[in-house]
Amino acid sequence: MNDPNFPAEREVVATSDQSLIANISRAEIDQQIATARAFPRSLNRFMNECMNMATLTEQVAADCIYALPRDGKTIEGPSARLAEIVASAWGNCRAGSRIVSEDAEFVTAQGVFHDLERNVSITYEVRRRITDRSGRRFKPDMIAVTGNAACSIALRNAVFKGVPKAFWSAIYDAAKQAAVGDVKTIANKRADALAYLQKMGVTQEQVLAVLGIAGVEDIGADQLATLRGLITAIKDGDTTVDHAFGGPEPAGSGKPRVAAPRAKPKAEPAEGAPSA
Repeated sequence: MNDPNFPAEREVVATSDQSLIANISRAEIDQQIATARAFPRSLNRFMNECMNMATLTEQVAADCIYALPRDGKTIEGPSARLAEIVASAWGNCRAGSRIVSEDAEFVTAQGVFHDLERNVSITYEVRRRITDRSGRRFKPDMIAVTGNAACSIALRNAVFKGVPKAFWSAIYDAAKQAAVGDVKTIANKRADALAYLQKMGVTQEQVLAVLGIAGVEDIGADQLATLRGLITAIKDGDTTVDHAFGGPEPAGSGKPRVAAPRAKPKAEPAEGAPSA
C-alpha cells in the first residue's frame, strides 16, 4: 500500500491539477477567440465610444492625461485611465497585469494585452525601485503601493502597444483639449489646479519653476494641460509630489528628493506610450 505522505504521489496530484487548470484556461481562451471572430469589432464604433467616454466630463478628460518630470523635462502622455477606456471600447480583448518578481531593490510587474479577434498578444514589463537613496528597502505597505503602481503602468503600456496608436492618438488629443477647455474657463481651471496643488504642499513658486514661466498669468492651455497631467500622475502613483515639484521630503518616506525641472513640456514620444 502506498504511503499517502510519499512526496512522489503529492507531485503527481499537483501536476494533474495544473494540467487540468491549463486545459480549462485554454478552452476558455479558444471560446473567447471564436466568439470574437463571430462578432468582429467596428472601428467606427470604437472611435465614437472611446471619444464619448474620454471627453464625457472635464474630470474624466483630465484623468486621461499624465505628465512626468524626466531628465529636466516634462513628458506628457496618455494615462492608465485612458488605457482602460481604450481597452473597454476596443472589445474582443483580454488585459491584465501582475507582479512577476521582487528582489532586494526592484519589483517587476508584467502587463498583458491579448487581442482575441486578431490573436495578437502583447507583453510589457515595468521595474520600480523599492529602496531609498540610502539603499534601505521600503516598508511592506510602501512596497505594495509601488507594486500596484508598476502593475498599472505595465497594463497601460501593454494596452497602448496592443491597440495601434493611429486609433487612439486623436482620442488623447481630444481629451487634452476637453481637460483644458476654452479661454473663458482657463482662469478658473488654473485657479482650481493651483488650489489643489497647494493642498498637497506645493507652492506657487514650485509650480512656476516646473512650468518654466514667470507668473501665474502665463499659465495657458499647454501649461494647464501639463499641470492636470502631473496631478493625474501623482494620483495614479506614477510619480510623487517630491519627484514632480521637488518639494520637501516627508519624514520617513524613504523617497529621494529630486530637483524641480525647469524646461517646457515635451510631447509624448511618437513610438507609443512611454513607460514610467
